[in-house]
Amino acid sequence: MSNNEGMNEYDQQHPIDYYKESIRLYYYNIVLHQHVEQVTQERNEIKQKLLKFQALEDQESELSMEDKRKRNRRSAIEIPRSHVCQIKNCNKSYGSEGSLMQHMKIKHGITQHLDKIGQISDQFKSNE
Repeated sequence: MSNNEGMNEYDQQHPIDYYKESIRLYYYNIVLHQHVEQVTQERNEIKQKLLKFQALEDQESELSMEDKRKRNRRSAIEIPRSHVCQIKNCNKSYGSEGSLMQHMKIKHGITQHLDKIGQISDQFKSNE
């Protein structure tokens, strides 16, 4: 059996140049190796970013746990009541303007701004 007997027709028309094929595979291997190194480097960068993100997430959860702790609130007797209702026969006093405004709106039906309460209450007193 000669060398050409085992080859098909395509192989006989296009003989393989083993030297060129080995050089082509060598360069292909170099390019593939570089690509693998690049992907490995990108994977490591992603891992580092993920670790940083997880650390930040852990810190945030610790901070949110601190926020969820029970707040120490002042009792009613500890609040200085400097905002007094100006309506006649109403001796209520409150610790904030907002609380006084809410009282005026609910109990007396007055919805004006607090700056005008003095004028409104004077008119209300004069009408009684």
